[in-house]
Amino acid sequence: MQQLIDLRHETPEAIALEAIRSFMSDGHPAVVFYSGGKDSSVLLNLTLTAASDQVKAGRQPLVVIAHSDVGVENPEIQRLVSGEIRKAARFAKAHGVTAIVRVAQPAFWDTYPVRVIGGRALPTFPDSRRDCQTDLKRLPNERELALIERELQAKGWNKPVLMTGVRRDESMVRASNVRGRGEQAVSLWTDKEGRLRLTPVLDWTVDDVWQYLGLANAGVIPAYSTFEETMQTYQAAGGSSCVVVADAEMQKHSKPCSSRFGCWACTAVREDKSLRQMIETDPGRYGYMEPLAALRDFIAFTQYDWSRRQFVGRSIVDGFIEVGADTYSPAMLAELLRYTLSAQKLSGVPIVSAAQLIAIDARWSQYAIAAPFSALRIWKEVEDGAIWTPPKLRPFPKTEVPKLGKIFVGGWNDDVTSELEVTGLRNPAWEDFAETCGPGLRTLASGRAVVDVEGESEIDEEAAWLFLDFELERMLGNRPMLSGYWTAGYETYLSFGIVRPAKGQSARVDEILRRSQWRQRHDLHGQRSADELAARLTVRYPRQADLFDLAAA
Repeated sequence: MQQLIDLRHETPEAIALEAIRSFMSDGHPAVVFYSGGKDSSVLLNLTLTAASDQVKAGRQPLVVIAHSDVGVENPEIQRLVSGEIRKAARFAKAHGVTAIVRVAQPAFWDTYPVRVIGGRALPTFPDSRRDCQTDLKRLPNERELALIERELQAKGWNKPVLMTGVRRDESMVRASNVRGRGEQAVSLWTDKEGRLRLTPVLDWTVDDVWQYLGLANAGVIPAYSTFEETMQTYQAAGGSSCVVVADAEMQKHSKPCSSRFGCWACTAVREDKSLRQMIETDPGRYGYMEPLAALRDFIAFTQYDWSRRQFVGRSIVDGFIEVGADTYSPAMLAELLRYTLSAQKLSGVPIVSAAQLIAIDARWSQYAIAAPFSALRIWKEVEDGAIWTPPKLRPFPKTEVPKLGKIFVGGWNDDVTSELEVTGLRNPAWEDFAETCGPGLRTLASGRAVVDVEGESEIDEEAAWLFLDFELERMLGNRPMLSGYWTAGYETYLSFGIVRPAKGQSARVDEILRRSQWRQRHDLHGQRSADELAARLTVRYPRQADLFDLAAA
């Protein structure tokens, strides 16, 4: 099977079909990574064509159509992908091919709204690490692929062959990566994880791709789609009635993840030309995405607006807390949530689910970023008709990250004033009901006792909606809770069973809560002004005054 096929007088289509048929004949399932772009569309059609040929020969091939849904994809691409996958499934069924559709999604706490608006991390910027590719795409794909392989093995299938629509001539970087991985177009190759791979369109030119799709559109070759919508999307994003010219124009502005379209929230580029071009090409069809584009631009253009950053460090090293620009400030996070929920309402594009909203609010409370239920209050205001739109700004010029100095705090500890006060992962009022319906206590390795509430850490969407429908008004009006520790919001979600520490995470959650409560007692929680922090510095870095002026501007 690994031997090369005589390809000297074959067309690109015939070469690819023969390579796919070859491993299918040996009983290997095909796993096709489908993104909705032109190359993966060609690959999927080649695979289904080869599979239908196998059926005619009396075999029963299996095709797995794998797609990655990162949650913030360009909504037009998501709509296109959903429609094309349905067409592919119908084509497979009509030709007797067994086709399975699998969609990989990021882990709940890694999703864009929870990760960025929740305050865990900054968005990916042009000069920062591409963490979004790892959290939103690579890791979910790895998890889903491992699950697919286990399921196929349990059913007695041979090892699957993973295929992508990678082409050598897309860019010099792509060609270099292809060589490094040892990718092959006509024979199987093995990646570093030991998986069987094939790259059937590796040596295709862009003309080969569009010619193939054109023949499918004209009905000359069998195809699951006419690819009319695929072509229209390229035309709109490239700003040309000629799809080939449009594709070439988009090639100049492809994103760092090599996607022509990518995520509407992508800030790894200074300007999303494909999204803007779609809106300008046909405002009647694509104008609904303007609020998304405006939000993206606001995030991208304020990268170096240091006044929107939190200046109180998250770690204590040798008794000092670093004071300098870090993640987004509480005020910026609240602003982002207002703009995002408003964009969701204006565009009709789902961005923040009820479960993600609860996760954002729980995290703000857990880390003493904001008072309990602050995120829910913003959500209610938008639901009641309030709309916020981001200001139109010029990109802030790149400047040095302000590092202002240090505040000495010593070794942080539970310096509570009363022996009756318990901190961390505890709730005495709740624990009183341990013998009936409340949780018991568990002892950590450190000897600390915490409530025993570990379980599934992902928040259930239905449970989140039940809380919003039946408890929101009461929580927003609960003044005693709002005047105490800000961690009370997180504890409330624990008591309702909506949020739970993952297995083995009780000690970590207990420490986070205790440190957040300690910060609140020492006025290092929530929004801290530059002037306030300046007065408290123990160690001042050089150019102190200039940096504070910049931060306070």
